[in-house]
Amino acid sequence: MMEASSLLCRSSSRLAVCHSLSSRNLASRSSSRNFSRGAVTSASLGSVGTSGAPAKSEEMVRDSELPLREIPGGYGIPYVSQLVNRWRYLFFEKEPTFWTNRMKRYNSTVLRTNMPPGWPWTDSRVVMFLDQKSYPTVFDNEKVDKYKAFAGTYMPSTAYTGGLELCAYLDPSDKKHEQLKGWCFELLKQSASKWAPEFRKAITNAFVQWEYKIEQKQLAPVNPTLPEALFRFMINAITAADFDDPRVPDSEKPLCADLQKWTAFQLVPIGNAGLPFYLEELLHVAPIPARLTKGGYDKCVAFLQNYADETLISSEQHGLTKEEAVHNLIFFLVLNGHGGFCRFFPIVIQQVGLNPALQEKIRAEVRAATKGDDERVTMKAVMSDMPLVASTVYEALRFLPPVPFQYARAKKDFIVESHDARFQIKAGEFLGGCNYMVSRDPKVFKEDPEKFVAERFMGPEGEKLLHHLVWSNGRQTDETTVMTKQCAGKDIVPLTGRLLLAEMFMRYDSFTVKSNEGLDKNMAFTSLQRRDPSSS
Repeated sequence: MMEASSLLCRSSSRLAVCHSLSSRNLASRSSSRNFSRGAVTSASLGSVGTSGAPAKSEEMVRDSELPLREIPGGYGIPYVSQLVNRWRYLFFEKEPTFWTNRMKRYNSTVLRTNMPPGWPWTDSRVVMFLDQKSYPTVFDNEKVDKYKAFAGTYMPSTAYTGGLELCAYLDPSDKKHEQLKGWCFELLKQSASKWAPEFRKAITNAFVQWEYKIEQKQLAPVNPTLPEALFRFMINAITAADFDDPRVPDSEKPLCADLQKWTAFQLVPIGNAGLPFYLEELLHVAPIPARLTKGGYDKCVAFLQNYADETLISSEQHGLTKEEAVHNLIFFLVLNGHGGFCRFFPIVIQQVGLNPALQEKIRAEVRAATKGDDERVTMKAVMSDMPLVASTVYEALRFLPPVPFQYARAKKDFIVESHDARFQIKAGEFLGGCNYMVSRDPKVFKEDPEKFVAERFMGPEGEKLLHHLVWSNGRQTDETTVMTKQCAGKDIVPLTGRLLLAEMFMRYDSFTVKSNEGLDKNMAFTSLQRRDPSSS
């Protein structure tokens, strides 16, 4: 498992350095969130290529000559326009039409608009970045503060999370953020030896359930089988608990459905639950009380305290209490990890399932890479010998990013540039970026940006595009540290996507799906063709 440990720990490999830098700056740190972290700025990212070499001086001159424009768009009539924008965004226009209409109207990829939830929840005014050049501003710690920006202008009640502000809502300048993210890196490092075996066990169980449905001449819905499997996988891989231990009473095991409800109730003010408009609006006029999810959440807390105590104790080395640890661990496991995988994996399955020619290529690559390894998927093979599988997974992260938005608040006045113009940002303005639009920027992804191109990230030119893969609140080529808000699982998420495809094509020759476009909750397998023993 040396290769697995290497990749799983890539994010944590610089952890000691990060803590050293943090300690060095500790004496001069201000308690204010205006403290500058010395992070790489979007300006410097814009002037450095993927090789690290300075960009051409002609490009720098041309950038400086871009026209200075007023940010187009606006916020309209207080309260009324917030409601109208919310209705258009969630129900009538929806994404991506909501964005493309405004980009055409204002001839700009930087614009002002109201974002959900709006009235009566919060100030909904946001400056949105919809292109690859302006977007990196939202993860530039020199310019922006990320405090309470995880879910946009709105933050769910801390009654959902034990009365604590968790890591996701803290700015990197906060010492608690450093401690919590450092512990998260340690959890990933400790899971290295378990990750692939636990994933194989979980996904095999899902395969068996889907196959049973197909044998019964029925459709095999991806949900809820996949979420249930991933829920067990996350607990078994990340914590010291064993969800499958027969000595653990079923009555003490948390339910995936309860934790999914806990996630949904927190985020429903900024999303669309798919209900009729008049019912949907009822979910947007008042917060859903946290006590409606308290039973399922408390059950998860008790389970981790009783069966993952070793994991919680490890947090003390990072200056955390066990109470802080257990609530943040649930957030890491359920909302960050499980929720992200439940959005990401169906897109991988969908796009590969709709493309028989791609399946044939992936099948050949997977089986060639696993020859000589007892016909089993190894971490070495997944990491080194499956370039098409890797590119397909990266393309899924680009095509429909599992994290739809990133937000931040401007710390100071500064100028932001799009491809076509410069704009003045004022201190205190709330900023946002839409990953969907940014990931389809035609000036960067020039080959069919609206299509799923599995080979997009292959070869030297494809590898350069990884610099523009920004689903993780940072670039795929960046190194995530305790001093940034980039996802701690930036490397392990695409690796697990590769494991998914490798395990599928070791078991099946082909599969088909019934699916609508986009993130389809009702997607189902229509066939699962088991591997022919005589095939290569």
